[in-house]
Amino acid sequence: MHESLKTSHCENCDFKSLLFKNLNLIELNKLNQSKREYVFRKGEKIIKEGQKITDFIYLQKGLVKISKQTENKKNHIISIALPKSFIGFLTVFSQDNYGYTITALEETTICFIEIEMMREVILNNGAFALHVLSKISKVSDEIIFERVNINSKQVRGRIAHLLILFAKEIFYRTSFEMPITRRELGELIGMSTANVIRILSEFHKDNVVKMDRSKVEIMNFGLLEKISKFG
Repeated sequence: MHESLKTSHCENCDFKSLLFKNLNLIELNKLNQSKREYVFRKGEKIIKEGQKITDFIYLQKGLVKISKQTENKKNHIISIALPKSFIGFLTVFSQDNYGYTITALEETTICFIEIEMMREVILNNGAFALHVLSKISKVSDEIIFERVNINSKQVRGRIAHLLILFAKEIFYRTSFEMPITRRELGELIGMSTANVIRILSEFHKDNVVKMDRSKVEIMNFGLLEKISKFG
């Protein structure tokens, strides 16, 4: 069960510099009064696909996956979101219900702001509205670029790419605890779990990556980068 936190003021949050810098103090106070903060445990669903959109969502701390089910109940991970991300941007202003599920991959702090309050501020502040549009476009562009980048690679290159992503952009070190399972890794890069396990075993055997259950240590970063590039 997620835990409610005593909320900090947006004035003192990184949130303000990322998006709310175009708001005056009155507008900032309005949004702050409608804000709630919660901590979600690993594996907890923050948003469920089909759920009514009631809030604007900001990822303060932690790591989440954004996923979607097909009609045959097959799960696909769209992306993994990092801290200081606006994880509700994909459908928050275009639909009434979320078209995806957001799940915590580790202990995660989420900030919820009432969507109607956000819309009111957007209608009355043109500079803020343009900044929100810019952020939405950037999030969409990043997801599209990453999907095209992954899909253009061979099977080995896709896994190498994800391991490099975890090392360079999430954990900032070559030794880390894998935040997703082999099955989820397959869902993220469009591969079967069996293929993921086989290729990770090959990397381990070739001393490119040392694997111990969920623990990963990249032994040859240069070679892993070549595999990512050339497959």
